[in-house]
Amino acid sequence: MEPPQRDGRDPGLQPERTALSWRRTILSAIAADIFIWRGWLHALTHDNSRPGALFASGHSVHVIGLGVCAMVACLTTLVLVGLAVCRIKVLHAGVEDLDHAAGIAAPALTVRTASAAIVALAVAAVCAIALGM
Repeated sequence: MEPPQRDGRDPGLQPERTALSWRRTILSAIAADIFIWRGWLHALTHDNSRPGALFASGHSVHVIGLGVCAMVACLTTLVLVGLAVCRIKVLHAGVEDLDHAAGIAAPALTVRTASAAIVALAVAAVCAIALGM
């Protein structure tokens, strides 16, 4: 008895591996966010320019710079999470319906946006380290 023939290609484990790599990327971004935010909050509480004033104006330049780095890190991680959720949905839909195998490829805008977010997160991390996290 012959095994039943399927139309289209069998993607194997590729969609699952891709989904796992998106998840690892998100975890790495969250780890970087935690370190940047921790450095910023530490700098806020130990700022010598205005002791006792957490969210008042007049903070030192390095505290403001770390705050900008923390905001950039947060925004880039949110962008990556949004992209990952969309891509994982597309990948799982493509596995269930093999007729859409051609539509599984990532659009160029998704790849460019994810790359820009990773670069922005890396720049924020380097700037946070340079500012004395």
